[in-house]
Amino acid sequence: MRRPASARADNAESRPDIRSDIVSAISGTLADPCDTLADLNGIFHRSGYSQEDIWSAFESIDDLVVAVAEHEALFISQPLVRRVRPNTLDDVRDTLVAFGLVASREYSTTLVGFIRMMMAEGARNPSLKKRVYEAGSEIVTRRLREFLSDTNERGILSISDAQVCAEQLMGLLREPLYQALMLNPVTSQNGSAADRVKASVERFLHGCASARSARYERTI
Repeated sequence: MRRPASARADNAESRPDIRSDIVSAISGTLADPCDTLADLNGIFHRSGYSQEDIWSAFESIDDLVVAVAEHEALFISQPLVRRVRPNTLDDVRDTLVAFGLVASREYSTTLVGFIRMMMAEGARNPSLKKRVYEAGSEIVTRRLREFLSDTNERGILSISDAQVCAEQLMGLLREPLYQALMLNPVTSQNGSAADRVKASVERFLHGCASARSARYERTI
């Protein structure tokens, strides 16, 4: 059970983890489909933290938004950095599916609310958009690129351009985000999400295997 807002405010400066607590709470609020259209004050209220709590930990709304983007990027990237280095195609498949399931879930819930929150607040600040991209999407893509480069070096997949391949796979996995932004997130989700992710990963792996086969045929 959360302590009253006033009690948290009194202790905000003495708690080194207050920033991560607030970010986690706001991310959890954004993941609730019922709150995806809420304004910033509504999100603060549902998170359980008062504006005083938040402004005692963050200098500006921009800093808070960037912190949420970074939190999401690190969470989505976990399956890529916590797994052992791949040795077989099955290892690669398992890691990419685990990564895809986390990404797909976030793209159909939390990040929908995050984008709508920015739209509702009229975030047309180019500097903020750049910071959000660097703290969010760029981190995830870089982690995926590093993983794919490793599979290429080990001869498991044929990756001629890891950046392009990472962006291609991210595009496949972002489909729920595009759908949920156009539809109600509740109705846009269904039980086949895992099947869609697995199918996307299989299409991606097939493309890499085909490229590897084509390169091999050119050498003989």
